[in-house]
Amino acid sequence: MRREVRGWGWMAALGLLLILASTLSAAAAESTLDQVQKRGKLNVGIGLGAPPFGFYDADKKPAGFDVDLAKLVAQELKVEIEWVDTSSVNRIPYLLTNKVDLVIATFGNTPERAKQVAFTKPYNSWNLVLLGWKKDRDIKSYKDLKGKTVGVTRGTTQDIAITRLAPEAKIVRYEDDPVAMLAFEQKKADVLPTAEVLALKKVKDNKDMEIKGLVSRSWAAIGIRRGDPDWLQWLNTFMDWHGGQGKFAEMFEKWNGVEMPPALPHW
Repeated sequence: MRREVRGWGWMAALGLLLILASTLSAAAAESTLDQVQKRGKLNVGIGLGAPPFGFYDADKKPAGFDVDLAKLVAQELKVEIEWVDTSSVNRIPYLLTNKVDLVIATFGNTPERAKQVAFTKPYNSWNLVLLGWKKDRDIKSYKDLKGKTVGVTRGTTQDIAITRLAPEAKIVRYEDDPVAMLAFEQKKADVLPTAEVLALKKVKDNKDMEIKGLVSRSWAAIGIRRGDPDWLQWLNTFMDWHGGQGKFAEMFEKWNGVEMPPALPHW
């Protein structure tokens, strides 16, 4: 009798373990979409050192194109936002450690990054150009950067592009866009790879500056964790709907003062 009782005890324990494992597996498989709606809050990784896409306004509140995009996502989900200030180097770590539900931070979708995280359809695009000084007549493109000092924001698509295109340049990396731009303005760098829309504003305000040529083209997308098809599908549906209504173009012009270039690649 004791052996029979013990046998049933082991079977009951095994059954409980299987039920627990099944429950944990189901919880782990729950989409971020469901988690956010149940929680009532969206944790957003946002780049607040990249104006006009993300920055702190005069009231010390997040503002900019990417901020408005995040607010639009939260509005559609009918949830609140928890802002998580995110730099170019910790966008992926914050996703992989579940610190944020998504990243909206001028996040360029590259094949290398896509090995670690998933991207939505692009919501924005820009040419990356080389901002330089008129006096430097010997610099006409990235091909002329051998031995020149290039200032760049660490971990960005412009960092990736210029490192590949100008391997013999002296590349100095800064932690965010305003610091990199300030270093260039103080002539600590000969050139600065940056978004064309920002370079055009600088050239307009400073007649000693000029654009030295195209570096590459980049597309910004929302970054999420891999393996979450429901979350990705909802976000892509969101992108299609609001992109089709012209909302992204309206936001881009609001923050940049110029029309938004086509968001999808054109080869």
